[in-house]
Amino acid sequence: MSIASFCGDRMRRVILVALVASLLAATPAFALREIMIGNAPLGPDGFEKEVLAAFNVPERTVLSAGPSDGDYEVYFHGGPKALNDALRKFAAIKAGKHEVILVPFAATPFDLGKESYPYDWTMRISGDRPNRRVKATGLATMTVYIPNVGPPVLADPAAARKWIADLGNDNFKVREQATKELAALGTPAAALFREALKSKITPEAHDRLEKLLADVSKDIRVDVLELPAGVTFVGPDDLLARARTKLADKSPTVRGHGATDLAECGVPAEEVLPELEKMLKTESEWESHAAYGAVWGAYRLGAAAKPLLPALRTAAGSKDKDFSKACQQIIESLEKTKDDPVPADEAKKRATIRKEIRELLSVRK
Repeated sequence: MSIASFCGDRMRRVILVALVASLLAATPAFALREIMIGNAPLGPDGFEKEVLAAFNVPERTVLSAGPSDGDYEVYFHGGPKALNDALRKFAAIKAGKHEVILVPFAATPFDLGKESYPYDWTMRISGDRPNRRVKATGLATMTVYIPNVGPPVLADPAAARKWIADLGNDNFKVREQATKELAALGTPAAALFREALKSKITPEAHDRLEKLLADVSKDIRVDVLELPAGVTFVGPDDLLARARTKLADKSPTVRGHGATDLAECGVPAEEVLPELEKMLKTESEWESHAAYGAVWGAYRLGAAAKPLLPALRTAAGSKDKDFSKACQQIIESLEKTKDDPVPADEAKKRATIRKEIRELLSVRK
């Protein structure tokens, strides 16, 4: 079954010819991917049932397929309830390994020129098609973008617990008043609501608490995540540590992948620029896979990589024509890119969310 046959009335299909920079070659490669817009149901005979369950949801906005048969990157736009449902469905996909990456900022909308599509999480699977059914055989990855900081600490948890207890009172007026008091607490009470829902309470109290929790959990934050078992969760600090481990490897190819990973681990550019600059200035690395990785890492950072321009210009003096050309292309790209610094308040918010992710994963471990 070809992916083209998935198209329905609510879907528009376009072919995207994407330029993919190769770490392992001196020249870029072109990859043909098929982009499908919308959430029309995918055919039941084309996927393993777990993959189909994860993809066939109202929140799906974009599906990108290829270049290899069985490779998919899918984009979703929704709230915490849909996200937690997606996490459970992702964990159920039969794959060699599941990994969820938590990112401390909002995703940049998927851009198709005249149109763009916002999203909040993605799923990526690579597999084969035994019996013409997509089955993940390697690493299945889900990336969750977290743009909101967690709620402040509840001022008076004792009073909140009393009102929660009052939800089971025999007097209707007492239950109503307790509900109003709890609703007024806002997002700081979310953790207590979740805690209470796990205890033995009356059916009515359970219903009231669920509605209260839904009202204070409309934004994607660290505290709303429900982490299923059997899945590896990583944050920016884990990805940064992985990248630096690769940089210390003896293989230039591995170091090249590490350089690229530096630019994609979700940390501020100033944390990784010194390492990329060092690789670009090391003449012994020139023309190696490691150097290409550093050049591609600079490109991935965009305007934030402009401090690397002097090192890139020096590296462009390489006698290797292909490497010199690659450097020149990145230089031209950076020079044309408009400065787009992260505002101070946004940087502060990202740092806070990054810390919340680190603390969440530390507790999980």
